[in-house]
Amino acid sequence: MTIKRGDVFRHVLAGAGGWGDPLDRDSASVLRDVRNELLSPEKALADYGVVIDLDWRVDEAATARRRCEIAKARGWTTVPKVQRHDPMPVTPPAE
Repeated sequence: MTIKRGDVFRHVLAGAGGWGDPLDRDSASVLRDVRNELLSPEKALADYGVVIDLDWRVDEAATARRRCEIAKARGWTTVPKVQRHDPMPVTPPAE
């Protein structure tokens, strides 16, 4: 790759690698990361299926539904070693 003066190079890196299925992560831990600004509420929803309400609490019922939606849509039989795309677009949780 050749970068010339005036070009903009943007390299986006994910956070630290995880272990196991992101949908199995404790929702309270995800909320803590959101409160500490390590993760946005949108990424908590998209990556971990955790629904955070306007009072900065986990909506456990909506989280359970969202996690089921993500699991069904991605159709994994095992957790892949490399995930090359987001399994679900970021959309508001179902009411």
